Amino acid sequence: MFFHTQPSTVRTGRAESVRFAVTGTASDRMDAGIGLGMAGDRTADRAGDPLGRRVIFLHPGKGAWWRLLDQVPSGQEWLTLPASAAARLSSMLVERGGRRPVLVASAMTAPLAIVAALDFSDRVGGVMIVDDVGADSPLRRRWNALSVRFGRPRPMDLTDRLGELEAELPAVRVPVTLMQGSEPAGLFALLENRLTGCRTLTVVAVPDAAAVRPRTHAAELRGALLALVSAVERAQR
Repeated sequence: MFFHTQPSTVRTGRAESVRFAVTGTASDRMDAGIGLGMAGDRTADRAGDPLGRRVIFLHPGKGAWWRLLDQVPSGQEWLTLPASAAARLSSMLVERGGRRPVLVASAMTAPLAIVAALDFSDRVGGVMIVDDVGADSPLRRRWNALSVRFGRPRPMDLTDRLGELEAELPAVRVPVTLMQGSEPAGLFALLENRLTGCRTLTVVAVPDAAAVRPRTHAAELRGALLALVSAVERAQR
């Protein structure tokens, strides 16, 4: 896993990059959390310290973000929220002891996290967007071609999901981490180029990974999130 950090304070067009390898993971620093969601309800899971810094995982309604809740750092509360319940997000952005919530989004829910960072800039500490999709593979392109041939609509490109938000990306001020595999979706190149105003922009690359998912890269996700929380703490000093 590699971190590539770009502080916006030195950006005029492209910032000077610093790349370093990460050896080991954060799993040895995690404390086990206790799930508090209702039995069988995988969309309302939460674990950790109910008085700690909130980390909110935004998912499109299907996914495996709940897999990360078995190991939560001390002093933090991790919970998942489906995009269908986005109206509840603003009430969940609670600052505790000066510690603002951190949002973690998938490729599909990235616009929701960006909107929150823009609309509630004083209540969001940082944002992490994870490429759990990856670039279009030959198999996916063939499937899309067959879908069009048989009258089924082609899935919207991820970059199209940003819509008017693309013009507002430079206004994001909080620390942002983009986590991607070896062949990221086009959305991530756009985000890296347009997020020019955030305190720090960190790109985490996971080599030999088509996509980054909790089921296959839980340790890497926890390590990147631990680094982002540290950046958020430095930004709030």
